Amino acid sequence: MKIINIVTQMEGGGAQSAAIRLSQGLVDRGYQVETWFLYLKRPTYLGRTGVRVLLGHPPRHFGDIFLIFIRLMRNLKRKSPDAVITFTHYANILGQLAAWFSGIQCRVASQRNPSWSYPWVARRVDWLLGTLGLYKENIMVSEAVKLSFRGYPAAYRRGGCVVHNGIQFQPSFLGQKQSRTLFSLPINFPLVVTIGRLALQKNQALLIRSLPLLPGVHLAIAGDGELLYELQKEAQELGVRDRVHFLGEILPSDVKDLLNAADIFAMPSRFEGLSNAILEAIGAGVPVIASDIPSQIEVLGMGNQMPCGVLVPPDELPAWVNVIQQLCYDKKLRQEFSKRAKARSAEFTVKKMIAGFERAILRAKG
Repeated sequence: MKIINIVTQMEGGGAQSAAIRLSQGLVDRGYQVETWFLYLKRPTYLGRTGVRVLLGHPPRHFGDIFLIFIRLMRNLKRKSPDAVITFTHYANILGQLAAWFSGIQCRVASQRNPSWSYPWVARRVDWLLGTLGLYKENIMVSEAVKLSFRGYPAAYRRGGCVVHNGIQFQPSFLGQKQSRTLFSLPINFPLVVTIGRLALQKNQALLIRSLPLLPGVHLAIAGDGELLYELQKEAQELGVRDRVHFLGEILPSDVKDLLNAADIFAMPSRFEGLSNAILEAIGAGVPVIASDIPSQIEVLGMGNQMPCGVLVPPDELPAWVNVIQQLCYDKKLRQEFSKRAKARSAEFTVKKMIAGFERAILRAKG
C-alpha cells in the first residue's frame, strides 16, 4: 500500500516530527511511504529518503500557493497513492482538495492544534471541507483538540478520533556535564531547558522574565522563529543575557542530549495540540513545569494521584518563579518527578500512534 504524508512546512516542529515518525513506522510495517512538505522553512529533514519539498521557500503571494497546489496535483497523479494523510490546517486544505481532485478515496486529515487557533480563513475552509466529507477520517492529536471542535456540525465530527503523538525516546549516552559541554552550557548552575518555535504561542518571554528573580539559574532555549531578536533584546534589557542561551533549531537527534543537560524542562505555552517536546521530556525523565492548558493537563496526568509534572497558569510569573526555584534546589523532588515522568511516557508510544493511524486508514478505505 502506497501512502503520502503531506505537511505544511519543513521545520523542526511537532507536527513535522510526528509525520516523520509515522512514515518510518509505517515503512517498518511494510507500507510504501513518502513525506511531502508544501514548502521549505528550515532544512531539518532535507536529504532524508522519501522526503520531498514542493516549494523551496515560504509562499510570498497567491501565485506560490497556486503553484504548490498544481505540483501537489501533478505529483499525486503521477504517484497514484492508495492513501493520503495530511498534517496541520493548510496541508489539510490543499492536500485533501488535491487528493479529492486526483480521485484518491482514502483521505485522512489530522488536526494538530485547537480549532480556534487557526487563522480565520483556514478555519472556515477547514470547517467546509470537513462538513462536506472530504476528510474520510479526521484525527485529533488530543482529547483537548477534539473538544475544541465540539461546536462543529455532526457531519464534520463524525470521522473524528483521537490519536496521541508517540515517541520512542532514545536515552543520551553522555553524562550531564558532557551534554552541557556539547551545547556550550554552564556546568555548575541550575539549568532550565525549553524547546519550541520562537513565537507568541510558546511564551518563552515568561521564562526570560523569571530570571531576574532566580539568581544563578540559566535558561537554554532551543528553537528558531520570528521572535528571536525580540527575545534577545528582552534578555539584554533585563540584564540576564549572559544566562539565556539561544541554541537555535537543533537536530531531532540532538534533543536527547539537550534534555540530558537539563535540571528542569519548562513549557509555558499559551496553547498546544499535544507537545512533542513535553513527551520527549517525560520520556527522558526530566521534571516538567507546564502551563495549565488542557492538552498539557492531559499529558501530565493531573487527573491521577501521582502527576508527573507541575501545572502553572501561563501568565502568573510569581508562580513560575516559585516552582522553578523549588525544583532547582530540591534534588529529591526532581528525582520523584523523574520517576513519575518515565512511567507516564509509556502511554505515548510510537507503536500506539502508528496503530491509531493505521486503524483510521483502514476505516477511510471503507
